[in-house]
Amino acid sequence: MTRPASPRSSGSGPASRCGSRSSAATATATATPRTETPSYFVGVDLARGQRGVTGLAVIDDSGGLRDVATLQSDEEILAWLSPWVTGPCLVAFDAPLIVVNPSGKRLCERLIGQYFGRYGAHCHSANTANPSFTDGSRALRIAELLGLDTDPTRTSVRRAAEVYPHPALVALFDLPRILQYKAKPGRDFNHLHGEMLRLVGYLESLADASPPLHLNTTPKWQTIRKNLDAATRKADLKRLEDAIDGVVCAYIAWYATTHPTRTRTFGNLTTGTILTPVTPPIATRYDAALAGS
Repeated sequence: MTRPASPRSSGSGPASRCGSRSSAATATATATPRTETPSYFVGVDLARGQRGVTGLAVIDDSGGLRDVATLQSDEEILAWLSPWVTGPCLVAFDAPLIVVNPSGKRLCERLIGQYFGRYGAHCHSANTANPSFTDGSRALRIAELLGLDTDPTRTSVRRAAEVYPHPALVALFDLPRILQYKAKPGRDFNHLHGEMLRLVGYLESLADASPPLHLNTTPKWQTIRKNLDAATRKADLKRLEDAIDGVVCAYIAWYATTHPTRTRTFGNLTTGTILTPVTPPIATRYDAALAGS
């Protein structure tokens, strides 16, 4: 692991999608505003409670994977994050940031289902009836303790955003369906292992993409790859899943900053937003819906 000395100011798969389209920022659907490029792009696959495992990863502004880890407690997570977020950064949380609705789904979750449901991407409902969100979200508490701005309409250089890997992967790799690498009833080890190998292959193919992601020179990634190749049980895969998701989240942050016209922010400031890459057809439909609202 290489910690930052001082923050600067400022298998294989297909390469990243290259479509582009822009839209003006609005309350319910926005193109991600371009800002000064962060020095670090951080992914946090955040467990809802401190007994769960959280995956963390950080990419620098040349696409190098600087570190990847799995931790549990807020104290451990904050200590790991702190050196990477003292300067310009974008921290992408795979976890709800803003949760104020007493029941049902948030607007951003409904919109993800509306535009990505045909690919199998649907969000779990987050609301204050769930004890995990009764007193606010864990992600928001961590973001606030780190002093990160969670408003997607502002151009702060130290920012946090909520992301969701499933639709992002569909858009980035032009997939017909989501990758089924997460354990669910009916998915046996061979299926999960094959899907996780596909995911890792797609991520490693990004070395020549825009923006690039350089994984194979990182010892911790090499260990993840070795352990994935050698996995024989679902438990082996679960131990790797959170770290890999952390890398996906970090790349979403890197991609969104590099290609803001190829991303959209679903939802609104009051009830929460989800930042994700989009395909050109989804961008066209989404922008048209906005124009007519």
